[in-house]
Amino acid sequence: MKNEIEIPIQKEEDFVAANLRRDKYSQTRDLQAMEYNTAIASRLLAKDKFQVKCEKCGKEFTVDAISKDLTKCPECR
Repeated sequence: MKNEIEIPIQKEEDFVAANLRRDKYSQTRDLQAMEYNTAIASRLLAKDKFQVKCEKCGKEFTVDAISKDLTKCPECR
């Protein structure tokens, strides 16, 4: 009978291996997404901050974009 079609049935072990492979892939993808999100967040926070050197003592300190014209550190004021 050449008209019969044989469909191979996967073994139970193949399903277990496929589930483990999917779990490993999703964990890797989640870790990568978390790293990307933290990098983006830190870049956005750093964009609004500037490093300024104190003209009195020479120490570098961080100021916001709003108060960029400050030239003395908090200790020298």
